[in-house]
Amino acid sequence: MKNHSKKPLKVAVIGYKLAEGGLERVFGTTTKMLHDAGIEMHTLVLEDKIDYEFGGKLATFGKYSKFVKYFKLRDYLQKQQFDYIIDFRHRINPKMEYVFLHFIYRNQKFIYTVHSSRLETYLTDNNWIAKQMIQKACKIVSVSNFIKQKIETKFNDKSVVVIPNSVCIRSISTAEKLPFDYIIAVGRLVSLKQFAQLIESYANSDLPQRNIHLVILGIGEEQIMLENRIADLNLEDKVHLLGFKENVWDYISNAKFLVLSSQYEGFPMTILEALSLGIPVISFDCESGPNEMIINNHNGILVENQNFTELTHKMNIFVKDEILYQNCKHNAISSVAKFQSEVVVNQWFQALNYGN
Repeated sequence: MKNHSKKPLKVAVIGYKLAEGGLERVFGTTTKMLHDAGIEMHTLVLEDKIDYEFGGKLATFGKYSKFVKYFKLRDYLQKQQFDYIIDFRHRINPKMEYVFLHFIYRNQKFIYTVHSSRLETYLTDNNWIAKQMIQKACKIVSVSNFIKQKIETKFNDKSVVVIPNSVCIRSISTAEKLPFDYIIAVGRLVSLKQFAQLIESYANSDLPQRNIHLVILGIGEEQIMLENRIADLNLEDKVHLLGFKENVWDYISNAKFLVLSSQYEGFPMTILEALSLGIPVISFDCESGPNEMIINNHNGILVENQNFTELTHKMNIFVKDEILYQNCKHNAISSVAKFQSEVVVNQWFQALNYGN
């Protein structure tokens, strides 16, 4: 809820790009959500890749060399005098994070977001640097309770705030449908997502015989390997790699269900988006995320983590047991009400001490 009696907050959100991945989509939608709620937003992008929507003023730094880029960023932050800086970057390099702490963010109030259960992706693998990052940040925001507990246990720190990813409940798509029934998976074509194993699980299921296809949306380094695997299994007419789609909702909303087969996650947007569109989900109960959105046999199915045989079995059940499937489909939208942007924006207001 907007608070008109207070001077609007001035907030910068920093990320590497607004394209390609789930983290980047969350980066963009968060800036738009906060901008729409009345905060003066500046969206700062360190590379010139902009495909997703965003909110507020856009500043890009990709045209500069790496050395100059970070000087320009520091100058921008100092000149604008933000109330808060929210950092959506991957933070892998300890030396780079030392520079951010002691040079770029010096005398600034900043918040780190953590989007994966692999903490070293966001807090580096150097515990000394990680402890400094936690101590100097005014808040650490994790997207799941699992990540919060992991940070608190590892660093003996109790200051982590959970703010999940948000979703807008969208009307069902009226876009032209694909000319076949299908299930869908969405993500970058990288080993973490395990699409090769998903394709094999699909091949071993009853779905190809039932003429239910598998559609995968995304781009990445495994494209050619996956194409070869599909050919090896003689599934060129059943498995479709459709590349990056900006309108991912059109494809999800017309699927029978969504499948998530990742090794680990943070708070996967694909699950949230599918459920918000009334599409049930089958997902590994992997580290962080799925079991905070999926209630087993209520809005989807949780599968024993990394058990691809069980994944095949559950896909079969979902196409055979119409009562279970329709029940999950019926419950999908209401199950994600607490993740709607109108709810999550108030959690951000609390973290930013705004509107209290």
